[in-house]
Amino acid sequence: MISHLKGTVEQVLDNALIIDVNGVGYKVICSSRTINAAGNANGIVHIFTELIVREDAWTLYGFISESERFWFDKLTSVQGVGGRVAMAILSVLSDDDIYNAFLSTDKDMFTRADGVGQKLASRIISELKEKVVGKTDIASFVPTVQTNVTASNVANDVISALVNLGYQKSDIYRIMSPMKITDDMEFDVLLRQVLNKISSGG
Repeated sequence: MISHLKGTVEQVLDNALIIDVNGVGYKVICSSRTINAAGNANGIVHIFTELIVREDAWTLYGFISESERFWFDKLTSVQGVGGRVAMAILSVLSDDDIYNAFLSTDKDMFTRADGVGQKLASRIISELKEKVVGKTDIASFVPTVQTNVTASNVANDVISALVNLGYQKSDIYRIMSPMKITDDMEFDVLLRQVLNKISSGG
């Protein structure tokens, strides 16, 4: 089927691009991230695509990167997540955000997307953990997250404290993942280190 398109952006819609490829206009449903990136491409774009065929429609979805298409494929494999809901998620969450959100069981991250409530967010987290964690096909798209974040009691205490302060679990995990954390670390010291990293952008 159609795996990618390279052509001129003819029209930018709220949730789609019309791409002219040798005189043929393709309507490609895209995330806001892809649409914004296409707007900076001087009219010429290379879009990775996924064609979903239903009884009542053939819909072409477009992605600015292979990693975005990877997550679209994983999201649409979750029961109750169709193409448009997956695009809504990709519009508000980056690749790393998605990975860290389900790894840290952060339902609120997914509910930022239109059409995703708490129940569906729980299902997304559960099924993505089963489909993605430990799978080799994810290796080239997301960073390895070390288990020492959850293995240490002091780390868990710091995570809890930061969540109570209003920080997102996904951001906390992203910052703490590469850190060497042991149970003999003092709570105040670790908390200060993490806060410093967060304030400096990690």
